[in-house]
Parts: sequence; C-alpha cells; structure tokens
Amino acid sequence: MYLLLALAPLALSVFAGPMVHESSVSELSLATGLVAASLLVAAYALPSRLRRLSVGLGIEMVLRSHRLVALLAVGLVLLHIAFTLLDSPRGLGVLDLRTAPPRVWAGATATVALLLIVVLAVSRRRRRPRYEGWRLVHISLGTVVLVGTALHVWWLQHLVVTPVMGAWFAVLGLGVLLLLLYRWLWRPARALRHSYVVEEVREASSSAVTIVLHAKGHDGIAFRPGQFAWLKLGGSPFVFEEHPFTIASAATEPHRKEFTIKALGDWTELLAGLRPGRRVYLDGPHGTFTAHDLPAEGFVFLAGGVGVTPMLSMLRTMAEEGEQRPALLMVGGRTVEDLLHRRELDALRHRLPLTVVEAVSEAPEGWTGEIGYLRRELIEAHLPSLRDRRARQWFLCGPGPMINVMLRDLRALGVPDAQIHTELFDMV
Repeated sequence: MYLLLALAPLALSVFAGPMVHESSVSELSLATGLVAASLLVAAYALPSRLRRLSVGLGIEMVLRSHRLVALLAVGLVLLHIAFTLLDSPRGLGVLDLRTAPPRVWAGATATVALLLIVVLAVSRRRRRPRYEGWRLVHISLGTVVLVGTALHVWWLQHLVVTPVMGAWFAVLGLGVLLLLLYRWLWRPARALRHSYVVEEVREASSSAVTIVLHAKGHDGIAFRPGQFAWLKLGGSPFVFEEHPFTIASAATEPHRKEFTIKALGDWTELLAGLRPGRRVYLDGPHGTFTAHDLPAEGFVFLAGGVGVTPMLSMLRTMAEEGEQRPALLMVGGRTVEDLLHRRELDALRHRLPLTVVEAVSEAPEGWTGEIGYLRRELIEAHLPSLRDRRARQWFLCGPGPMINVMLRDLRALGVPDAQIHTELFDMV
C-alpha cells in the first residue's frame, strides 16, 4: 500500500505532462520530490494509531516501518535538493535565503525540521531524554515538515496547476486532515465514553507498582491478552501526556484492567500516588503480541523483568479458559526483586500445565533457581527436543539487548522465525 502511495504520483505525472519537455536533471528533481512528499505522508500516517495497522501488523512493525519510510524520505529530499541545485542557473545561489522567494523558505524550513527529527531520534537512543518532552518536539517538528512541504509545493505553482496532480495533492492533504481528526479528536472522544476509575494501587516491588482499573458506566473495552494501551491521567482524554503499558489482567474480564508499571521516570513514579476513585482514560487496545487463537502444541514465554506482564495476561486468560496445552515461562532479572508476580505465577502452575523457570544474575544466599541470564543453554536444558521447540509458539518481551540475544539463540536452536513473537520496551 505504501509502495503504491509512493509511486502513484510518478505515474500520474506522466499523464499530467509537466515533465515531458524538461531536462533529465529537472525530471529527477521532480521525481524525487514527488516520491518524498508521498513518503512523508506515509510516515505521518503509520504511527497515527490506525487500528487496522496496530492490530494487524503490531506496534513493532508499524514503528519500524515508520522509521524506515522516514529515512527513505530524508534521502529523497536530499536528492531532490541536489538535483534542483544542479538544474538551477543560480546553482548554490538558490540557497541564499536573503533573496529567496517564499517557496524556498518553506522548503528550507521543512528540510531543517526533517533533519532535526533524525538527529533527535538518533540521540534519543543514547541520551534517554524525558519521553513526553521528546515526543512533543518530535510531533511538532513533524507538523512543521508537513506544513512546510505543502507550502513549498503550493507556492511553486508547478504541479498543482495541472488537474491530475492538483487532485493528487488535494487527496494527500485531505488524508492528512482526516488522520489529524482521527488521532486527536475521534480517539480521545471514544476514550471519554469509556473511562475507568482507579480501584486499587499496590506495590509490586520496591521499584514497580500495580494499578487496577474498573470500567465506569460501561462494560469495559475488549482486548486480547498481551495487548497494551496508552494510559492518560489528566482530567480529560484530550490531554497530551500519555504512556503505553501492557495490560496484565485476563482478557475474560474486560471491565477490569490491571497494569504493573516499573518506575523509569518522573511520570511513572507519580503512579504510586494515585488514589482509588481517580478517573483515568485508556487509548487501546493495540498490538499483536498475543497467543490468543494461535495454532500450536504449546507455548514458551521468555521475559525480562517487567516484561512478564503480557505473559501474565496470556497465562491468566489461559487459566480462565481451561487451556490444556503445555506452557513454559522463563523469567530473568538482575536480582530477585526484579522478578514480579511470583506468588501469582506459582498459583497459576496449579491451574495450568505450566513450568516456571526463574533466573537471576545476582543470586542471594539460599537461592534455588537458575543463576545467570536467559540463554540458549538454559532453554535447551528445559526443552531438549528439537521437535518440541519447533512445535511451540515463542513470545519474547524485555529490553532490546535481551531480545537480540534471544533471537540469535532461538534461531540457533532451530525455532522458525514465523513462530517467534517479540515485544520491545523501547519501541514506543
């Protein structure tokens, strides 16, 4: 779909006619600009929480595609500028903003904003800025890119004056407008009709808290075990600040939502101070990280720390539905304190054909579990049969480095890629 969106303007421009009598460099400038504009719209559309995408593809695939499409757009924008400079009699003089017309100012502003997005996205991996601050800047710069691009195209008065291409840009503009209304008006309005209230707040560990919500005035929002939702604490669902958390409760009780959240910043630390009766809002569910309705002879869940929460939702749902297929849960952490919901998991072993393996890298005195990290040797010791490994569905949730190591180990153990499902903490 996105490939068609990117290449459609090139096909339409053939019928529009403006490229026929121009130089080859001018044609390349026009072609790269057309495809870049379409890709920018595609990059904007991907993370707009369209349920057909977030549920159909999964949040990881959506955000990976968003980044890839955005990087392709950046490359094409730079090529568009290079071809424009080569084609222009003024050469580099085109970039002299002191005498430049509005169309150049608009294009330059959009380009600078686009490059800033890339720089800030890359630096975020290293510096770990506050999520909401980074997100606000990211969305603001993305808006500048789209507006600047639209003004650049309009003030050029080149393609938009032809009926075919004018209609194409009108469709793109209308699509962006509809996405804005959907993301910032329709979805919050839906959350307003399906609000929740805080029922209970309890300590899950010294660094994590469990929050239980109950539907207010409705039967709850249905979800599949393992999915997540964005949580909003403000007095209205139209507030900007929100954070994604995995639902840990069973999908058989949609009126009740439980989240276990580790304190990783100022906002998550405030959650411990929530009081029962506080109204909150959810945007969701999203994601495809679920074992629900998957054909398999059994399941394996590999979790790092708080990554056990989607596994807990799946196991709780399996217990409620009387699941009889075997499940192996392997949980790893630095210390015992990082292993969450141990009592709940122990109870689930009596309701399911479930084996729980715990591993810590810093074992206390008297520890009877595994010592070290979740690695290939530990998995092979508990699932020695190659046939058994290939017959199960595998679910991995945790920090990026853990997921990368686990993926290599599982492939070395002969597990097919199609049966491996991942959820990364740092994708959002």
